Amino acid sequence: MKDAALVKAGLLVLAPDGASVRQVIVFPFNPETLTRQIGPEPGAAPAVVHALVETMQLEAHFDAQAMAVVSSAVAGIAPLLAALEALVLPAAELHVDSPLVLFAWGRQRVQPVRVLALDVVEQAFDRALNPVRAQVTLHLRGLSAQELHAGSRGAKLLAAHVDTRAALAAQVGPQGLEALGLAAPP
Repeated sequence: MKDAALVKAGLLVLAPDGASVRQVIVFPFNPETLTRQIGPEPGAAPAVVHALVETMQLEAHFDAQAMAVVSSAVAGIAPLLAALEALVLPAAELHVDSPLVLFAWGRQRVQPVRVLALDVVEQAFDRALNPVRAQVTLHLRGLSAQELHAGSRGAKLLAAHVDTRAALAAQVGPQGLEALGLAAPP
């Protein structure tokens, strides 16, 4: 039996209107862990329920030898690191609209996100001091419906993400009270 191709995680960088793909940043090695936190937005008043956000943190490893990137022979992984860094820079500083960024963690988790921060540890260099290996910790925040224009491609992608999560939650099925040691609801 033929093995299915390994699905890679990564970021899709779309045009601000979501109409076209500008870049695909594939993680050559899937991160071993993904830390997620779902809760109130930092600084939000406790009574503001709609201010819930999902933040994610993951560590991606990049190695020019493991990547089939033509530019790696000239500049190592510097172009890839620059592409990630561009996602953190505020659009106002660049005088352009921010792209729509999607975090893809398999087919069942494709989510509009904002790249909040990067921690970059360059670990090896070529003779011209171009980085050839790096460890990058990505800090992401899922975009909310309030941040996306109603009817936009980003809003539709967020709705699809929410629907997929609801379908996954529905697969849990009913559990018996006896599993909790209860004979009847309290």
